[in-house]
Amino acid sequence: MKVAFILKGDPFSWKAHEAFRIATALGINHEVYFIFIRDGVYTLTRWDPEKLGVETFEKFFETIEFLRVHLIVEDASMNERGIKESDLVKEVRVLSAEEISEIINETEAVFVW
Repeated sequence: MKVAFILKGDPFSWKAHEAFRIATALGINHEVYFIFIRDGVYTLTRWDPEKLGVETFEKFFETIEFLRVHLIVEDASMNERGIKESDLVKEVRVLSAEEISEIINETEAVFVW
């Protein structure tokens, strides 16, 4: 089963943590495409969440190395925010909205956060 997670909100909310938690669990038995768009792209940047009282995402990034979770970032969202691939804490696939749409069309379930 292929599943898509779309994180479009900022990384400071509980939604990002819940999305990561559920994606990690599903990644054990399913193919998961974790897609970052809009302000969701900030989740992958080199910010210091502890200074804001927010838990880091390091455990998630470490765990997905062993799972079928693919990180994808929309190129337009990165460009609009002045983010370059070198600004990201993890290697990702940078794709256009059209390419992301194709991936979403191939999935059996989509979760939007």
